[in-house]
Amino acid sequence: MNLIDFNSPLWETYKGAYGSVKDDIITLTNEKQLFYKKSENSDYYIAFENLFENLSHQMSFYNATYITLPYIVALLEQYENNFLEQFYIISNVGYCIATDIPENHSKEDKIEQSILDNYKKSFFILQQKTKKFLFEHMELLNQMSSAEKSEFCTSILAILGDKYFAYILILSAWDIFYILCDNCEYCDEELSFSFSNKQELSQITPATYQLNEWDNISFDDTFVWLSNVLSILGEEHLIKILSYYCGTYTCPRCGNQKKVIDFIKNYFENG
Repeated sequence: MNLIDFNSPLWETYKGAYGSVKDDIITLTNEKQLFYKKSENSDYYIAFENLFENLSHQMSFYNATYITLPYIVALLEQYENNFLEQFYIISNVGYCIATDIPENHSKEDKIEQSILDNYKKSFFILQQKTKKFLFEHMELLNQMSSAEKSEFCTSILAILGDKYFAYILILSAWDIFYILCDNCEYCDEELSFSFSNKQELSQITPATYQLNEWDNISFDDTFVWLSNVLSILGEEHLIKILSYYCGTYTCPRCGNQKKVIDFIKNYFENG
């Protein structure tokens, strides 16, 4: 995993939403302080907040992510014995990873192959460190607030499972099902877990959750592994919502049936 030198002109080529992220990376690398213990006026706290906002603003993908991810992974290594610091790094970097979907990339983007290779290598290391953190700290994770656990689980979904699914959950705030039928073009932008009535939600047959179904190894089936993690963390409400996202939707106009998430992906891809 290669860390781009701070004197490299690449920092001016690969930018975030607000320009170069080099200064924030330098601060995070040199300060060696703790995000969760610093005041909101500290240089470290400001750099931490700025960096992740720069890389995920409005859930767009920014090329700075390619050369920044290795440094974020290095930060994880730096704080490998600090639960809270790793927790906040993973909870934030997952949102950046979730932006790395085809719709957020331009065909005109020309990224150096060595940069792409290094990014992929960094992502692989991030996955391994995230798995290690998850399995080693279930008890401590269970002590975090519901909002923090929701954010963390959304992030690890992007890192370990399905980037696009995580992207959708973030934009939908774990609540709205943006439906677009690929057969008859029926569109529903107001179907909500919180605000729709039972009759409206009856168009969805939720997936069935089974306790202890996950083998603690495979991350191929999003509903199986994520619902089991949420159960361990005591987030039963989120399991219910997830069961609807992973359920089956029947189009009220043409009867077309498929997974809810597929109707939603069609909405984001073609809506």
